Amino acid sequence: MGNNINFSDYFRESMKDPEARRLYREVLDEELSWLLSYLREERGLSQKEVAERLGVSRGRVSQLETSAGLSMSLESLARYAQALGLSLRLEFADERGEVLARFSLAADEPVETAEPAWESAGPGWESAFGKASRASWAV
Repeated sequence: MGNNINFSDYFRESMKDPEARRLYREVLDEELSWLLSYLREERGLSQKEVAERLGVSRGRVSQLETSAGLSMSLESLARYAQALGLSLRLEFADERGEVLARFSLAADEPVETAEPAWESAGPGWESAFGKASRASWAV
């Protein structure tokens, strides 16, 4: 007879342990760092070429690709994606998979826009600032 274990409950319980949280964060850090270098290589770019596009040193690009992880700001991540000629999309979804907030930035869109780039994902959304903006969340 098998045990019926709800993964969400198991995960939530596991994250109460500080060591388990630390290890989980390390894995996430490594995955993001690996993903950055993978995407760069897939685009056929060297670290030097990405550094030139970002206006930073090659060493800084190397640092981002080896230890960026979750400490990387959203702006830095957006700039890195754009240096590769890629768009960036980030979604926050609830346990049912319903998107509650979405960030997107096109490959050719300035990162320094005056308004945040959070956007509506459909009906029932309201601007975060009460005006026409891409900064939105579900209501």
